[in-house]
Amino acid sequence: MEDQKLSLKKGNPRVLGVTRMEDGYNFALCAPDGEEVSLLIYKKGDLKPQWEFALPEQYRTGSVYAVCVSGVDLEDYEYNYRIGQRVSQDAYAAVLRGTGAFGELADPSQPHKVRCGIFPVSRLSWEEESRPWTPYEDTVIYKVHVRGYTMHRNSRVRCKGTFAGLQEKIPYFRDLGITALELMPAYEFREVMAPEEMPLEYVYKMKDKFALNFWGYTRGYYFAPKAAYSHSADPIQEFQDLVAALHKAGLECIMEFYFPVGCNPGMAAAVIRHWKMQYHVDGFHLIGDGVPRNLLAGDPLLSQTKLLFGAVDAGEADGQWAPGDKNLAECNEGFKQDMRRWLKGDEDSLEPALNRMRRNPKGHAVVNYMVSQDGFTLQDLVSYERKHNEANMEGNQDGVTHNYSWNCGVEGQTRKKSIRMLRARQVRNAFLMTLFSQGVPLIYGGDEFGNSQQGNNNAYCQDNEIGWVDWSRAKRNQDLVEFVKEAISFRKSHKTLHMRQEPQGVDYRSLGYPDISYHGQRAWYGDLEPVSRQIGIMYCEGYGSEGDQAQGFLYLACNLHWESQRLALPHLPDKMVWTVALKTCVEEEQEKPRFEDDFVLVPARTIVALCADSESVSM
Repeated sequence: MEDQKLSLKKGNPRVLGVTRMEDGYNFALCAPDGEEVSLLIYKKGDLKPQWEFALPEQYRTGSVYAVCVSGVDLEDYEYNYRIGQRVSQDAYAAVLRGTGAFGELADPSQPHKVRCGIFPVSRLSWEEESRPWTPYEDTVIYKVHVRGYTMHRNSRVRCKGTFAGLQEKIPYFRDLGITALELMPAYEFREVMAPEEMPLEYVYKMKDKFALNFWGYTRGYYFAPKAAYSHSADPIQEFQDLVAALHKAGLECIMEFYFPVGCNPGMAAAVIRHWKMQYHVDGFHLIGDGVPRNLLAGDPLLSQTKLLFGAVDAGEADGQWAPGDKNLAECNEGFKQDMRRWLKGDEDSLEPALNRMRRNPKGHAVVNYMVSQDGFTLQDLVSYERKHNEANMEGNQDGVTHNYSWNCGVEGQTRKKSIRMLRARQVRNAFLMTLFSQGVPLIYGGDEFGNSQQGNNNAYCQDNEIGWVDWSRAKRNQDLVEFVKEAISFRKSHKTLHMRQEPQGVDYRSLGYPDISYHGQRAWYGDLEPVSRQIGIMYCEGYGSEGDQAQGFLYLACNLHWESQRLALPHLPDKMVWTVALKTCVEEEQEKPRFEDDFVLVPARTIVALCADSESVSM
């Protein structure tokens, strides 16, 4: 009889989920006290279990049932558990099958439709992999939603909305100049936003009444790559292929995980270790009040893994394993708020913005961004002053109200050329503020070609053209794409813009100049009064090299005032002159920055990067 092929014995309760053993497969799960537990095993694709084994009380340790199953290679089988009267999936499952297309909800009248899969022996030769390790100071992060980034009809990929679709975009990522791709939640989560305690039968009947969970910031099956994001029937292999292809292109992969209050710390640590070991993920952005920050920061297995938290305290940073190469990073909205205020020209915004641009703690990195998924896109930031979330069907009450945005004089789209040109300048200013700050810059995917969400600053439920990236704008705004590429390249070629340590503002290497200095109407005197909106920031390039000479200089002439401003230029060593390397103004000839004796006249709302070295020639 086929049942006799399988043999069961008490398993190891210390490792939850399914673990391949020398003599079989170890199944371990937590179950509520007083509930009967059975293991269901299916042939792959079947909707009826081939075997059901009741797990006796002697297989239980604490709240964990563990059984070792041998006699059959179960890699081509699937499994579930019956807990009490309900068929349940394993919270530690490596893959879920039968989940359906994105947005579908499993019919509770078919309890065996969704089944758990066992992690296969990898078909990738990870040993031949060349894994990138980019120090934080050299990292440029590009954040995307796996589905939304390539789902649009204009995305120019074959496998839209999938891991394979992202892989098709790797040449674009490399050409842009980024070093790391960050993915919003790409593990299994339920797309129907119903209360967790609500019975599935009721949720299924009323599914059209609930909002769609497009982003995925909720509890999930954290060990399983999202099957709806896989073009093939094998999400494990497709995600492994994506990571391997990113690594081959010299790009790192960072994944975002959301752990809410009540999440088991041991489980969260096991999740991160799983994706590190099985998929070779290079970093994790961990959010939610259930993140076991201290546990992960002190894990030696993760000592060479980027760990991004909402905050990092001194004790965690001091205790990291490789202080020469930071692996902890702070990723919060402080930079976004201060820099947005300066961008729009608020009073008393200059000094906080300069502090953000310079900040680079010794023990950990900081991630700087002006736009992420939660809020306006960059194009909308300069086009709207009010949120327009009516499509979310919540009476425009959802989403943050204070966006620190400025519409440049007209709310929303306009044909007025002067407004459109001003917005183009402001978008470029925002990119330079982010890319020319000492922390790790993060770009939200699509901002580099002006993607818009039509003023929606909370597109969490918009699995449509509001939430998808519109790639037709990449062709229309090719000049912006080229500007961003040039700005990223400029950052990479000027080490003083991304130092390992924070600039001191003193000449600590006796080069004759401080590493960073500020200049206003007079050289060496920055005007930091509350009404000031302009500043000159000079870097001595020698601090970015090992030499003992100044070598060259970089001067950022920043004017966020609505009128042109003169900024003093320090005297240079003999044979050096200032030249314009990059500027955010894109208007007619009279709007160009101009040199006047020892000053540079900077047009309104413009940032200009000036360079000087022994080979420079005048404008």
